Amino acid sequence: MFEHQNEIKILSIDGGGIRGFIPALLLARIEQQTQKKIHELFDFFAGTSTGGIISLLLNRPDPVPASKIVDIYSNDGANRIFKKNAFTCLNYLSKGEKYSRKGIEGVLAENLQNYCLKDTLKPVLIPSYEMESRNAVFFANYDERYKDVYLKDVARATSAAPTYFEPYKIEGKGTFIDGGVAVNNPAMSAFIEVIKILRRENIEPLSKRIIMVSLGTGTATSSLYYDEIKNWNPLQWINGPLIDTFFNGNSRTVEHQLRTLLPADCYYRFQLMLPDEKGADKLDNSDKKCLSRLKDLTQRYIDHDYVDNMPIGWYSKINTLCQGLQVNVNVD
Repeated sequence: MFEHQNEIKILSIDGGGIRGFIPALLLARIEQQTQKKIHELFDFFAGTSTGGIISLLLNRPDPVPASKIVDIYSNDGANRIFKKNAFTCLNYLSKGEKYSRKGIEGVLAENLQNYCLKDTLKPVLIPSYEMESRNAVFFANYDERYKDVYLKDVARATSAAPTYFEPYKIEGKGTFIDGGVAVNNPAMSAFIEVIKILRRENIEPLSKRIIMVSLGTGTATSSLYYDEIKNWNPLQWINGPLIDTFFNGNSRTVEHQLRTLLPADCYYRFQLMLPDEKGADKLDNSDKKCLSRLKDLTQRYIDHDYVDNMPIGWYSKINTLCQGLQVNVNVD
């Protein structure tokens, strides 16, 4: 798979619900700056939940441009997936999930059509969690067990976030919930998978330069203090930060591991600090004003090196990355 390459470029995208809008905007800038489609710039893709959906859209036959993925998040798609009505709260209390599966499954079917995992343009790794075996499952286009599974089914399996959507059953494969419960940041899983592939092909991993580009979906900055949360009931935890706290903890752990493992010039982590305001860190806040603020914040990170007088912007890092992505290092 990688025998003729000196360098292997991995793109990994975190889970994060509607906040997949953030990496979609960044990828649109990379496409614009390089004048290439994302699947042409990377050799291996991994994505969890919303990140898995983006990875599959980028790698389906006739791939969806990142700019179109931005439109899916910012226009009708988000409202269809996270459709709120008078029965949303009632569904939450009686059935256990906030949203009907019809919205998300309709959007996935329209955009991923009837393509199968084996049809993807580049190697992809999509985590989910299988409830019958109680194990993490990694859907991969090069895995014989899963190559004939529809992309829309893989996308639904990786994004079946508990309390938001009902679990998803794939006939003959199992019952799945959101991959974020096990692997919200799939960058380390992708790195290990590439090492495994190299060893299977009798290639010394150290002979290859592995570049990891890992895209986050924003991290909360609002503090939760003891006196505020000590008497929370289960519903307050579930409707509050519980799911996002699990996801964020996993993402930060993986980030720490890869910063320790990889040289600085081989690891690009893009993560922004969400504003300290109500609803900004919600996984399902599809309100147009919230999305507009999220877009404005992401553009500030993209267009500047300093955000709020702190050196946390991405401008120079994006330029360096785009220059490296366009270098042809393949060996004939």
